Amino acid sequence: MPPHRRLARLHQRRITVDGRPFATLKGVPALRWQDPYHFLLSISWGGFFGLALAIYLIANLIFAGLYLMEPGGVTNARIGSFTDAFFFSVQTLGTMGYGVMAPNTVYANSVAAAESFTGMLGVAQITGLIFARFSRPKALILFSRNILFTQHDGHPVLMLRAGNTRGNQILEAEASVSFSTMRITEEGTMMRGFEELKLVRARSPLFALSWTIVHRIDESSPLYGQTEWTLRQSHATFIVLLSGTDENYSQKVYSRKTYEAGDVLWGQRFVDIIKVHDDGHRLLDFGRFHDTEPQRLPKPRPDAGADEPGGNA
Repeated sequence: MPPHRRLARLHQRRITVDGRPFATLKGVPALRWQDPYHFLLSISWGGFFGLALAIYLIANLIFAGLYLMEPGGVTNARIGSFTDAFFFSVQTLGTMGYGVMAPNTVYANSVAAAESFTGMLGVAQITGLIFARFSRPKALILFSRNILFTQHDGHPVLMLRAGNTRGNQILEAEASVSFSTMRITEEGTMMRGFEELKLVRARSPLFALSWTIVHRIDESSPLYGQTEWTLRQSHATFIVLLSGTDENYSQKVYSRKTYEAGDVLWGQRFVDIIKVHDDGHRLLDFGRFHDTEPQRLPKPRPDAGADEPGGNA
């Protein structure tokens, strides 16, 4: 077996979703050099600048070593001084040229030319990557920490809450919720199935503050008859997707949230977070966005049976 295949089989990579361990990939390359553009766009800003700084320092160390291979090749640089060679490399790579040190041999000029070309390529690449990272449209959507099995308008429902923390407007917003469980086929194979849940309101012409996403649980719902025990036994997962057109970017933006069975609360409701003043001004308290309280069900009227047709007098 070739060495690269043997290394790939031994390596494992962990995948996280919403900051939680999701899966482990086995038999993949240790580093994602096959897709460097995606890698450089997906890492954090700290990791991006840390990697850029590391490459910058390594490049200067390499070229400083090349200048030291010919003593006296750089004017006004002390012979054998790694410090002078390193900072001359910094000036050449950045195309600054203070005029104090300069190459004075064919070899030193050749190394300086190669380093100058490398510097121009590096500036072009990092400029493009920074622009690509900044220009990516991204929605700052906050999803509730928990998803609720509760009552709404007299019906059992699945409910979650989304909030637009950017404070702008998302036009023609669309939401979808998928219910995923593990099941065993007739052949005995373990497979994960997906079913989309029908929402009471799946589209909103304007998403500016908050949006309570509701799925009514009736006989046609995949959640009909589900309990906390059955959700945990089937490793249930709820996948929420929300998209729309950002009015500032004029581009489509997306946001995603995944809930597991342990994130489900039963018999709770979200606390009210929107207050409307007398002048119509709205106050949205994101400090209580995730807070819930026990569901308060209306008490039946004592004379309800007498008012109904066919009821006992």
